[in-house]
Amino acid sequence: IINSLKNLGKSYSNQELVRKILMCLPKSWTPKVTAIEEAKDLSTLPLEQLLGSLMTHETTMKNHENVQKGKKALKKFPHNEEPSKKEEPTCYECKKLGHFKSDCPNLKKKEKAKSKKKKAFLATWDDSDPSSSEEESDEEVANFAFMAIEEENEDEVNFTFDELQNAYENLFNEYENVCLKNQSLKKNAISMSKELEILKSENSKYMNEIESLKKIFSTFSNSSAKLDNLLGLQSCVFDKAGLGYEEMKNVKHLKNFFVKKN
Repeated sequence: IINSLKNLGKSYSNQELVRKILMCLPKSWTPKVTAIEEAKDLSTLPLEQLLGSLMTHETTMKNHENVQKGKKALKKFPHNEEPSKKEEPTCYECKKLGHFKSDCPNLKKKEKAKSKKKKAFLATWDDSDPSSSEEESDEEVANFAFMAIEEENEDEVNFTFDELQNAYENLFNEYENVCLKNQSLKKNAISMSKELEILKSENSKYMNEIESLKKIFSTFSNSSAKLDNLLGLQSCVFDKAGLGYEEMKNVKHLKNFFVKKN
């Protein structure tokens, strides 16, 4: 279920998962939790190692419980009695004679079914320190996580398999919707990336055309300057000075321009 939450975008660091799993364990696991906290560095303890240690401890507790129950059953039968007078052992699971509870076939079937349908414990917590949990307001939003553990006490809050199955199906449906949306966004991103490449190509083409036009314009500007310079060097139409033409001979010299008045 934690993996499903990760797929939906809700993720926690390894240190947070380790601390929250230890906080969710029942009171009967307190000695084990204390031992782990004292012997291990929770900031660097891998989650897989923690789960393996907890599963090993759980198996040891079950075996010890079965052995203790078997010893209690044997104490009910005195050793000084004759074999003919000894009663056959009674199974406290199926109430039948001939075997103990640890060897009961019904119990083994239940354990197999329980391994397939583990009950879940719903734990709520927030990201602040546990010591400040009593001071938090009721309106504060809490984070939820589902931890799969074995039921230890009948007084604990239990959830049916159907309820957990429905919750898982709802999360899985949301996960599928997110995947579909993600695929659609990926397609849009690919399409936009292709369009961007086309626009870049067109932009490069237009930039080359602009550079070409600038060169042509520069050529025309130089030609215009040369033409203006050439026109400036030419003589006026009315200027008849040149070969075979002496300008000063055509000038009329006026003599006696000023005449005395009688």
